[in-house]
Amino acid sequence: MASLKRRLLKYLIWFKELFRFCPVSNSNVDRDNLFLICGHRGSPVNEPENTIPSLERAVREGANSLEIDICITKDNEVILWHDWNPDDLTALLREKGFEPEVAYKPDFPAPFSGYRNKISELTLQEMRTHFNYIKKGKSIPVNAHIPTLREFFIWLNDKPQVQFVFLDIKVTKSEKELVLTILDQLDKLIKEFSPASSFIIETFIPDVLNIAKSKYPNFNYSLDVEIPPGFVFSPKKHSTVKVAANNNNNIALILKPRQITIGNWVTFRRLIKYDVRKRKSFNKNNPAAKIDFIIGCTINDKREMECLIKSGINGMQTDYPRRLKNLANQYNLKTQPK
Repeated sequence: MASLKRRLLKYLIWFKELFRFCPVSNSNVDRDNLFLICGHRGSPVNEPENTIPSLERAVREGANSLEIDICITKDNEVILWHDWNPDDLTALLREKGFEPEVAYKPDFPAPFSGYRNKISELTLQEMRTHFNYIKKGKSIPVNAHIPTLREFFIWLNDKPQVQFVFLDIKVTKSEKELVLTILDQLDKLIKEFSPASSFIIETFIPDVLNIAKSKYPNFNYSLDVEIPPGFVFSPKKHSTVKVAANNNNNIALILKPRQITIGNWVTFRRLIKYDVRKRKSFNKNNPAAKIDFIIGCTINDKREMECLIKSGINGMQTDYPRRLKNLANQYNLKTQPK
């Protein structure tokens, strides 16, 4: 009976919260710690994602951090590219232009062309020759330059305002060893260029995280959390702070659920509210193993951005860096070290 009452209470709370967009005050706004305005693949509502022009635009719009997607080619070139396999479901949807907000969609080779393969099965030259971007509503590729990680470092070298770079590693469980090749190159480039930015390694796959940490334990890591579809009556079960703490990571990153999660915004904001409290408690009790940031992504709606700021989050990945920068200024958030 007690168990049934608890379940009914969860359902009642969820239903009540469904009709409240942002029931929080300004008292939780975090003005003491650095707030990350993270350009998600740069500024993809204006430029092709993961390209230097997109990253440049994000910095001009006020981003103090960047997120880039990382793949590796057959000849071990680390490149900025999202779709590790053009026939992956997400890639197929993006190819059709179904990803909202962004101005461009990826352009993949035709089936049976001999080049519609995983990026790890193509050389850099093959990849650049046969993969591109197309502006939505158009039919001709824009011939955007797909940068290598080295080219990114060259560009980053005079960008002291970029505090953090999130590297979303597009390596699957079956090819998990490739993450070491990527991190070997990252380590060499950091030593060569000594950038002002710190780097955060992102993955959804525990095996990829573990093999990366086995060789490079001192990098910053995030094991990203994605909320499942359907009804989520108890958001705390998907706490990104708990995942970070269990894996000894200093970054807790969680994706806003898609529409297939019923009441996706309510679920997300309730979880962020819970995790902000949990992070404070964890950091107080574990001063030597603090979680530095709770990052929400990808947050593009202005009202949602504002609500998360009021909830006490201290970073967001967004396709609209200027929009988030304006809100950060409005709430007097700390966006650069003093």
